[in-house]
Amino acid sequence: MTGQVLAQMAITGITLGLIYGLIAIGLTLIFGVMRVIQYAHGEIYMLGAYALYYLFAVYHLPYWLSLILSTVIIFFLGVGLQLLLFRPLHGKPMLYSLAVSLALIFIISSGGLIAFGAVVKGIPSVISGQIKIFGAELTYERLVIAGISLALILGLWFLLQRTKVGIAMRAVAEDPETSSLQGINNRRMHFIAFGLGSALASIAGGLMGTLMFIVPTMGFMATVKAFMIVIMGGLGSVVGALVGGFIIGFIDSFLTTLASSELAYIMGFIVILVLLVFKPSGLFGQEWE
Repeated sequence: MTGQVLAQMAITGITLGLIYGLIAIGLTLIFGVMRVIQYAHGEIYMLGAYALYYLFAVYHLPYWLSLILSTVIIFFLGVGLQLLLFRPLHGKPMLYSLAVSLALIFIISSGGLIAFGAVVKGIPSVISGQIKIFGAELTYERLVIAGISLALILGLWFLLQRTKVGIAMRAVAEDPETSSLQGINNRRMHFIAFGLGSALASIAGGLMGTLMFIVPTMGFMATVKAFMIVIMGGLGSVVGALVGGFIIGFIDSFLTTLASSELAYIMGFIVILVLLVFKPSGLFGQEWE
């Protein structure tokens, strides 16, 4: 194996890891604040990809405007889902959220097949050209996608650590009752968390659709990856979601190149099983009662 091949796999792993991290961070943000697991997170990812596709490729709006509009649309979709479906489930056993999420999975994926068709689509490239790093080719498009993902992750960190809204969200995640007594509007924080989590999934779907392809059934694999990463990193941990995203991203990149995507898929679950034996709460998580 040459150094060029290693560098190429590493670049791909970093790009995938950042996008996977966006999906998983959105999921863990929703769980951390609301204690509700959104099993239809992958379908939101799929809708975000199609929203960007139609705004940019079909209606020919500028790419950056299309990305912003698709994110805003899915943000408010997430707020609507939280208000209508998940808010009544707050404080109830997770079996209820599982039932609602499964219904959403079938409704959105089946509706996507009807509305978008089963033909594979792709979001056109915006930037052409490439550079070489240690002999490996890195397209400007991948560089921009990685930059967008990293900027969003850093922006979310700043939001959670340095703003009143972020500190309030962390307080609700830590102790809802105490935060309510301190004057924090828990319900508003739930809306923001669900909307932000959905928006991150939407952006991840759009970015992945630029690299690969989009199809109404793409949400299933995104959900599987997101849960793999969240379980690996630890439920409720944003740092764990990012680290888990890189681990799965590198596994996918290296094993898909050297062997097959099926082996990469299996290896991801093996890593999770081994990790849970020695650290059931995940790399950065804590035990939830």
